[in-house]
This record gives sequence, structure tokens and C-alpha cells, in this order.
Amino acid sequence: MFTDFIMKTDAGSSLAGYHWQQTAPSHVVCIIHGIGEYAGRYDRMAACMRKAGFSILSMDLPGHGASPGKRGHCAPRAVIRTHVDALISHARGLYPKTPIILYGHSMGGNIALDYRKRGNRNHVPAAYIVSAPWVELVRKIPGYQYKMVKAASKLMPSFTISSGVSSADLGQAGSVGDYEKDPLVHKRISLLCALEGFEIGEALAAGTLEDNGRAVGKPFLLMHGTEDRICSIKGSRKIAALEDCDYIEWPGLYHEIHNGGAGSDGQEVIEKVIRWIQVLSA
Repeated sequence: MFTDFIMKTDAGSSLAGYHWQQTAPSHVVCIIHGIGEYAGRYDRMAACMRKAGFSILSMDLPGHGASPGKRGHCAPRAVIRTHVDALISHARGLYPKTPIILYGHSMGGNIALDYRKRGNRNHVPAAYIVSAPWVELVRKIPGYQYKMVKAASKLMPSFTISSGVSSADLGQAGSVGDYEKDPLVHKRISLLCALEGFEIGEALAAGTLEDNGRAVGKPFLLMHGTEDRICSIKGSRKIAALEDCDYIEWPGLYHEIHNGGAGSDGQEVIEKVIRWIQVLSA
């Protein structure tokens, strides 16, 4: 089980924080969740990591879970990167000499990939793990809709639309849990959040996102399920072709690879992540 806390950010925000504490951990994993969900949905994975000797810290992004803000408005990205700064700083304050791993899933994967390139404290994590990142979507939006979102986001950046996420596309039902009835889950995304996700994803796929160079050479694990119906595996393949990373495709697994897919609860993914982290200090 986790203990909750209020995390203060440099931008003056107060976000809901989560801490799965281990005595004298070998590593600290900082998790960035995806659109519409919240950090508490990683309780099963965090419990396995804690059992392996890690401490885990996470936060509900703005407009998500127990954090304040209009539901789905997780923007602008420059501010979101400062929230990741705050999470990493909080982890470093609690564990001054313990290696920190930044883990991002889905939209959180987009954020982690962006942070790895442009984050103010991107030199602090000892390694990066990215799961099913939003680089490209399976359901492409027509060009005219993209132009409409871009134009409207300048006038109404916090206006929200449906994210279109369905629990049936996430993972094995028993692992996903009652996503549809969870009061902390929503299916909204703001225009600015969507636009920035698209633009950053495109830049990542093309290898054109600016890079401050401070995370170059850091170990990087990238994973994607072959049956992901939300974030296209093609995006991860493009990243893998451009970056020096350990790339794993999980046959038959859905979007939330840590929650599996047909015939799998995703436990093998969690165990692989744990082994990968353990090898870092071997």
C-alpha cells in the first residue's frame, strides 16, 4: 500500500503524491501515468517493485486523479516538465544517494520521452523506462481536424473533448479493474494537451525534438504491446530506430502492457522491468 502526500511544485501547484516506501531501497522508481488515469492505478506494479526492494513515487498530473485542475487539462507542457522536476526533486530529497528511474506510460511515456530530451533535471535519473508511449495514435485524426484543434487551442486551450479511451483496449479485464466505474478516472483531454502530445510525438518520431544533451547515454528501456489499439507500435519502432535503447515488443499484449492482454495479466512485463532495473547496478 502507498502513503499519500501533497507535492508542491515550482509552478506553485499542489499535486496528489503517492509513496510506496521500502526501507533502504536499491532504486527509486518515479512513475508518470497516462491520460485520464491516475497514479493509484499502478498499485499492483508498485507493490511488485516494492517487494523487489525498490521505493516508488508518483503523482496525479494536473486535471487527473486527486490533483486539482479541469479534468483532462494537463498542459502547457513546459509547466508539466517542472512538475516532473518536482517529483524527481522530492525523490532525491527522500533518497539522496539512491539511483532514480523515470518510468512513463502512454501520455506519461510522451512526457518521459520529452523530459529525457528537454527536462531541467533530466540528468538526475540513472535510467529511463517508457511503456507504450504516445508517439503516434492507432486512430489517426484527419488533417482538417488537426488544423481545427491547433487553431482552437489558441483560443480555448483548456476546452476538453473525449479522449476515446475504452477499458476494453487497455489490458486483461481482471488486471485493468473496474476502470469504467472508477471515480478518479475520466475520458477527457484538453485541446492544448492534445496538440502538444501530437506535436511532441511527431518531433520524437522524426528525431527533431530539441535535446539539451544531459541524458545522453543513460540506459533506456522502451516497450510496446503488439496489440495496442490506442498508441501505435509504429511510433515506438521509429523511436527504437533513432535511439540507443533496449527495445522490447510484447506479442499479444494491449496498451497497458503491465496489465497484459488476451491470456496474460502482464506479470511477465513487471518482472522484466524489475530484472532490467536490478541489472543496472549489477
